[in-house]
Amino acid sequence: MDSYRETLSDIDLKNKLLKQLIVTIEEDINQLQVVKEKLDFCLDASEILLTDHLSTSDKIKKDTLVKYYSDLRYMNLSFFPQYGVYNQLLSSNGLENIEDEILRDKLVYTYENLMKRTAAADPILDEIRWKSFMSLSQQIVVISSREEHIDPNSNLPLFSHKVDQYFISENYYKSKEILSFYNQVMVYINQYKSGLANILIAYEDIVALAQVEVGSND
Repeated sequence: MDSYRETLSDIDLKNKLLKQLIVTIEEDINQLQVVKEKLDFCLDASEILLTDHLSTSDKIKKDTLVKYYSDLRYMNLSFFPQYGVYNQLLSSNGLENIEDEILRDKLVYTYENLMKRTAAADPILDEIRWKSFMSLSQQIVVISSREEHIDPNSNLPLFSHKVDQYFISENYYKSKEILSFYNQVMVYINQYKSGLANILIAYEDIVALAQVEVGSND
């Protein structure tokens, strides 16, 4: 009888944690979508800058160019998943009490593998941004105002910075380093977005499977 009651208690705890996990994942999905939108914002800027640099005519105006260059500051924006409830499932043996083997495997794969592989891109993007901005300072420098405001016509929670001063070298359009930088930004952001897209799919699968698991034990 004691063993039976303990089993029921373990199942109740597992279901409680899965319900909490569903809420947490839904919060993470919202955060993930915001990160994706900001990365798209940077991707658009880098594509415009790359196209302009390759163009043999019809160069964009300097004030427009520096605005897009300033937008690249968001390129290393990271996604920070919440691990608390998953760790509770591990420490309480809740993972072993999950009946659906596919759900168990999906949880382990997502939190122990997929998340970590995607997170590995964070320092790469950070290094590209800071080192490149420093090394390219002989070609272009953008100084933004400390004043910030949110564009009321945009759905993105991005702060817009007013460019106070800028410097663009006469050799800007001859610089292969500049061209390489814009290309790297596009390559790595697209790779990072691909990782985030895989996490989103895994999240949606986990939520659907967890709802069935909890419902089957109610």
